Amino acid sequence: MKKLLAACMVLGFLTSVILFPNLEANAADEVKIGVIMPLSGPVASTGATCKQGLDLAVKEINSAGGIKSMGGAKIKLLYADSRGDPKIGLSEAERLIVQEKVSALMGAYQSSVTLTSTQAAERYKVPFLTVISVADSITERGFKYTFRINEKADWTGRDMVGFLDTMGKKTGKPIKTLGLLYENTDYGQSCGKGWRKYAKQFGIEVVLDEAYPHGAMDMTPVMLKFKKVNPDAVLSASYLADEILIIKTLAEVKWRPKAIVSAGGGEIQPEFFAVVGDLAEYHYSAVPFAEDVLDVKPWGKKVAADFKKEYGVELSTNAVNPYCTMYVMKDALERAGAPDRQKIRDALAATNLTEGNAFLLPSKSITFGPDGQNSDAPLVVAQIQKRRLRIVYPDHLVAPGVKPIWPIPSWAEEKK
Repeated sequence: MKKLLAACMVLGFLTSVILFPNLEANAADEVKIGVIMPLSGPVASTGATCKQGLDLAVKEINSAGGIKSMGGAKIKLLYADSRGDPKIGLSEAERLIVQEKVSALMGAYQSSVTLTSTQAAERYKVPFLTVISVADSITERGFKYTFRINEKADWTGRDMVGFLDTMGKKTGKPIKTLGLLYENTDYGQSCGKGWRKYAKQFGIEVVLDEAYPHGAMDMTPVMLKFKKVNPDAVLSASYLADEILIIKTLAEVKWRPKAIVSAGGGEIQPEFFAVVGDLAEYHYSAVPFAEDVLDVKPWGKKVAADFKKEYGVELSTNAVNPYCTMYVMKDALERAGAPDRQKIRDALAATNLTEGNAFLLPSKSITFGPDGQNSDAPLVVAQIQKRRLRIVYPDHLVAPGVKPIWPIPSWAEEKK
């Protein structure tokens, strides 16, 4: 009797292996993804916006059945607050990896924090999908576990200076001199490097190159310097509080160049216009998303409506980028088929997307090179017109009736 029972048990086991070979490997209750974001500190409001974009995407994915290749496993996000400190970002990445045993990491908005937290991910061989961070060096260190879908700072410079060159040729009113203004962390310094490179390439003279300390309390001396040199255009890279201070100071010193273009900084936060009002009118911003995209991609209007219903604010770049990034992670999880770090890493490396919810961004495809950088990550340039970012470049994304104001009127002309 015992032999018969044992034989039946063996037969049952073999049958299950033959009929359901991947059942145990694929079944999972949840997939834990660690997310490092500045949820307190000087850029906490931006971190909160990024979190909203991630949370909305996860809500949609889980409501639609989760990760089907893993038996409907739900994505669970475990947030860690970097407080904007690279050292904290590093320690939180290690905690999420070692203690929480996450299958992958995402983050960390600020390039300086992403640089340290990806070091931990590389050491522990955990896939890290970056969110918004643009410093060139993030994907230039030979890492095998770091991936980025958005642009790097060099390409930000390419698109911003390219825009100035294009507008000058279109209108016959070229930009001949350029001023550079950027905060002195990895974000700003990376942008400055790209601007210098492409200004030289397009034949525009840089007449003022000014880095300032992040979190500066007074920008008057800097703005007076710009007013004195009077470059035709200014390119800037600043986080929210700094950008607000810069714009207010420009108004106080009553100076405005022919064009001022920001590298998608504070002006893409929902609270920006509530603070600066009309002082930023006519300013340009190089961003991966602006509201006009919804006219070209009408399926995104439901995403925007759901976002506003959920959080009470309009959909913005700092929510769209994380939202799209999460859908790239979802695609990799489906192809990985298990919450296994190496399988997820390999799935990310093999990404080849051309459609889906990740394409509220202007990319036509999402594929990663050997360095982990998405090869197609362009920006659009939008101009602030009546407190809205209206896309004015490139032409195929410009909404009907939208025209750039070029050059922007000086303060004296504005008063006439």
